[in-house]
Amino acid sequence: MRIGGVSRGPLQSDGGTERAMGLGVEGRGAADERPLPAPHRLPLTPLIGFVLAVVLVQLLSFWWGAGLLVLAALLGLRSPLADRPLWWMTGLYIAGYGISVYGKTDLLAFWHGSREAGIVLSRLSLLGFLLPLCWLARWRPGSTNYFALGSFRAPIHTPFIWRGIRDPVWRFLLIFLAVTGTVSVFLIDFGREDLPRLLGYGLLFAVVNAVLEEWLWRGYVLARLVDAAGERAGLLFAGAAFGLYHYSIGFPWLVCLLFIPCGWLMGGVTIRSGGLLPVLILHIVMNVVFVLTGLVF
Repeated sequence: MRIGGVSRGPLQSDGGTERAMGLGVEGRGAADERPLPAPHRLPLTPLIGFVLAVVLVQLLSFWWGAGLLVLAALLGLRSPLADRPLWWMTGLYIAGYGISVYGKTDLLAFWHGSREAGIVLSRLSLLGFLLPLCWLARWRPGSTNYFALGSFRAPIHTPFIWRGIRDPVWRFLLIFLAVTGTVSVFLIDFGREDLPRLLGYGLLFAVVNAVLEEWLWRGYVLARLVDAAGERAGLLFAGAAFGLYHYSIGFPWLVCLLFIPCGWLMGGVTIRSGGLLPVLILHIVMNVVFVLTGLVF
């Protein structure tokens, strides 16, 4: 079963047959503990270039951002063939940022409702990022595809994804959610009168934001970086970019740096499960906690 995106085909086993995983959904990395072969060359320049573009596009004016897009396109044309998809993704991410920012401005210009509902509505601007990257996936599909449900029984290690105590994904999630819930109890003001209303907005925000961010950052960006650099290096750079992108939605740089380990955690769950459903659950719960503790609303 697929929940979106484009695939070049199901994962093949050593004998060439389809490999079933967990819930009966194919995906990469969930059914086998063996590491995938590493790429012959780590494309550091386009990897660093992508992360820098994520930062710079949030700081530059429109025309400087357009110049950055042109630079990414030129680098894509002049780079080795293996590096070109990364430069193309960088250019399309910059274009998507522009669509997202101006789309959000237009959406909120006509909104006269509550501030909380406006924040939820503004997250629909993530579609601006998704449209160019969806086109890239159809034009130049990669070999890694996380647009699957994923397996809750796939192996993962606590706390470092590949190192630590071996657990199935479902137990890893339970441990993390139990710790998160215990800590949040001391941070939530249970005496506020609008707590039920805030919880309702929080759930709506969490679902909209988590689904669109997971499609963007794990479905498209992480998959493309894993194709180019392997699972561990791809996770490292995708998690860094994910954390730093939060500056554009109002978080200070210090908080953005704290979001980087969250990107590594969610990307690791995606890689080990082979799909998006486990990380969606994780992301939704984290977003609800952020709302109830005052980090978002």
